[in-house]
Amino acid sequence: MADTDPRRRWREQRRAELHRRFHPDLAQGDLEGFALVRPDGTLTAEVVHVQWLDDHPAGPDTHVTVSFADGTNVRFTFDLPVVKVRTADLRTTSRDDVGEAAPPGWGADAGRWDVG
Repeated sequence: MADTDPRRRWREQRRAELHRRFHPDLAQGDLEGFALVRPDGTLTAEVVHVQWLDDHPAGPDTHVTVSFADGTNVRFTFDLPVVKVRTADLRTTSRDDVGEAAPPGWGADAGRWDVG
């Protein structure tokens, strides 16, 4: 029997659409060219560089510094879950959609890369 409940179909289509736009990853993952979703439901500028800083492999100081196009840096611990959005999808991404995709954790401010 076919599913004829339009609300249910709409919810399933919406969930599938959001899944295509928002991509879970880890802080040390392939983030360049994406914006990240912050826990408060806002978006970062595009990621331009991810630098692994593993002074103590698998130790307490193992982290990555993510640099954004707006000049900011954020320091993340390894394996911290993040949510990324392709910059091409930003125009079609609503504030509500971003809020639904917000991760529970975030890194720490690591200064700016664009000042000397």
